Amino acid sequence: MTEKERFVMLETDLDDCTPEVLSYLMERVMGEKALDIQVISAVMKKGRPGFLVRVLVREEDAERISDILMEETGTLGVRVMPVLKRYEAERVIVKLEVNIFGKKESVMVKKSRHRLKPEHDDVRRIALKHGLSFRQVLGLVEKSLVDD
Repeated sequence: MTEKERFVMLETDLDDCTPEVLSYLMERVMGEKALDIQVISAVMKKGRPGFLVRVLVREEDAERISDILMEETGTLGVRVMPVLKRYEAERVIVKLEVNIFGKKESVMVKKSRHRLKPEHDDVRRIALKHGLSFRQVLGLVEKSLVDD
């Protein structure tokens, strides 16, 4: 994190929000430059089931994304907490060719010192194209990465 990069965690509790609203909220805030979003099941006051929503954003995006949280969920408030540090593994994204039952497919892979991780959208695309489950394709891609 450089001096110019400052992050905050936005947080709100929801006890009257449907999963459909939360799904749309997640798409919307990620489309608005949020860095990450978590929706965590929780038990609210009076024993009601609910959700804790956390959104990691750059400081300059906090007010705008807080407004989106309130607009989409009806929450009456959003907590803002400074993030002192953010550690990230150095990584690169590489395009690899993998063999899926004799057919070559390209997959973008995040590569760090600790891990190789195929991109979700590429695994999804291959699963749909070949009529396979997501888990089957993920296994084939990971096996191909290890074999190379």
